[in-house]
Amino acid sequence: MKKITLLILIVTSFTFKGFAQFPENFQSSATIPTGWSSYLGANGLGTTENWKISTGADNYAYVLWEAVTSGQNAEDWLVTPQFTVDASKSILTFDVGDFNPDDYGSKITIRVSTSSQTTHADFTTIKTILETDIFSAGEFQQVSVNLATSYLNQAVYVAFVMENNDGDGWGIDNVNVVPFVAAPNPVITPNPINAAPSVALVVDTDYNGDLVIDSNDAAYEFTWEDAITGEAPSGYIFNFGLSSPPNDLSFNAPSSGFTLYGLSYSTTYYWQIIAYNAGGNAIGSSIWSFTTGADPSLSINEPNKGLFSVYPNPVKDQVHIKTTADIEAISVSNQLGQRVMDIKKTSIINKTVDLSSLAKGMYYMNVKVDNKSQAIKIIKE
Repeated sequence: MKKITLLILIVTSFTFKGFAQFPENFQSSATIPTGWSSYLGANGLGTTENWKISTGADNYAYVLWEAVTSGQNAEDWLVTPQFTVDASKSILTFDVGDFNPDDYGSKITIRVSTSSQTTHADFTTIKTILETDIFSAGEFQQVSVNLATSYLNQAVYVAFVMENNDGDGWGIDNVNVVPFVAAPNPVITPNPINAAPSVALVVDTDYNGDLVIDSNDAAYEFTWEDAITGEAPSGYIFNFGLSSPPNDLSFNAPSSGFTLYGLSYSTTYYWQIIAYNAGGNAIGSSIWSFTTGADPSLSINEPNKGLFSVYPNPVKDQVHIKTTADIEAISVSNQLGQRVMDIKKTSIINKTVDLSSLAKGMYYMNVKVDNKSQAIKIIKE
């Protein structure tokens, strides 16, 4: 199985005894932190890959996939030192991510023991995170678990257990235990307002990097406000799509307002902002819709339009480029304008491009032919 690993590897695994020091961001050492424990599951499978610490500007703990006996799973345990759940340490928070967009069937389980750091049977599973729960592969997202519900005033160990058979790579970072806080209330005052008609798009920036400012750069600045009552959010999840509930695009919004480009004219979109904090996601977050206005430049001659077309679109794996010209280069960008693929001429076979590594969502394919460039929107299923 071919996978892309977004890590610099360092081989090490240690077991220590001690008391938890939070937050733990894995920056202080290139090895498993003092007081933590790392070991295999009860079946002993998967001896090659274990929890390690990445090296770089922002270290984190990670473990890679490993093929083992058919029908069984390798288990890699990473366990905190002991700490007591009380009013000041009741909500477990951590960042988690998997490294590849496809679903390889692996998962992370969160387990708690009140008696031992290393005895498998003493742990109880309190949360399971599947690959499909990660909305943007290769990026971390925050998860919170209320420990006070079952373990208030008890000393505990918390285990992060990666279970897989030729699954995926996973990372854990910024482990902390914080006081109880209620989830925030849903955000308010969306812009554009719900069911807004003829929303005007702005075309003034070369977002897709094709050196031409045209309708492919059509954008809108989404904004919202926090609820007047309730706890403050620590972040926002932005869901966006052509149907309700919106699931074509989902990511951590960078702030309470940002610009999304690549929108189409005369199109109805659905969007949702889910505020979250250590207490969890806001409950009852509304799904809003809006319809974009007509393209004001339809009468303007755009010489680069029509250089190529693609099929199928939406695409599952391979997309074919229909053009009589010689393709010089191809790049693919996401909705935030970040390039996710650069394809050289020598890698383009029969004018076909493999997009199977991309996560589900909307993208922009920029194709350069005859020293001209054109971008076209594609949807990856």
